[in-house]
Amino acid sequence: MKLFLIRHSEAIDYETETVKSDDYRFITPKGRKASLTVFKKLKDEFLELDKIFSSPLIRSVQTAEILASTLKFRFDVEVNNELHISSSYADVPAFVKRNSIFGSVALVGHNPMMELLLKEFSGKLIPFAKSGVACVDFDLTKLTAKFLWYMNPKTFELTK
Repeated sequence: MKLFLIRHSEAIDYETETVKSDDYRFITPKGRKASLTVFKKLKDEFLELDKIFSSPLIRSVQTAEILASTLKFRFDVEVNNELHISSSYADVPAFVKRNSIFGSVALVGHNPMMELLLKEFSGKLIPFAKSGVACVDFDLTKLTAKFLWYMNPKTFELTK
């Protein structure tokens, strides 16, 4: 399975009249632009994407929706609690295995989970910037993966 690990876009880091909780932080215009640029540059990589899963937090859902919109994705983004910021990354491999009917899946979530998943799956340790995307070839039997690449949203360079 081709697995895309995506860290959400830059979000507000301050409290507003209506945002009093981390759960409700929304992405900034700069974050929208960064994700849109990254997803456009990677559009060909996502051609066979079957499913987009997102953490339930607003900033992740918004990032996942930008991905879906950029790709003209024909299915809904599905919110998943295993990707919540307070969830354990150890629960994600079983979640991915339960979705083995898909050949290509995007997981949109938070750090440190994205970094931990990449390290756990492939042994590769890369600091995930906001709007960063890593791609791995996930082995559903061994629950391990081969690292393929990481897109740095600051330089738009692929690390292989």
